[in-house]
Amino acid sequence: MESKQKMAIAGSGLIAAGIGLGIVGAALIVPAAVAWTVRLVEKGADGFTAKVEGASKTVGTVAGTLHRSFTEAKRAGVAEIKRSRSNERSVAGRML
Repeated sequence: MESKQKMAIAGSGLIAAGIGLGIVGAALIVPAAVAWTVRLVEKGADGFTAKVEGASKTVGTVAGTLHRSFTEAKRAGVAEIKRSRSNERSVAGRML
């Protein structure tokens, strides 16, 4: 065999070894990268969930306050209507 053929075979062998090592490296890195990505997504989801819970509590507090305010306003309005009706009746009773 000529030396050029030997060098070509050796080069081909080195290329095949490099490709094999690349495949093995990728096989080792992919699970780690997937685990890292999943961890980041879970952390982001937990943070998002916490923000949504905080917003929900704020909305609930505001809604409760508004409901309380409207309930008090309704009571005051009903009382005012009753007073005005009783005043109308007493005025009407005096006129008769």
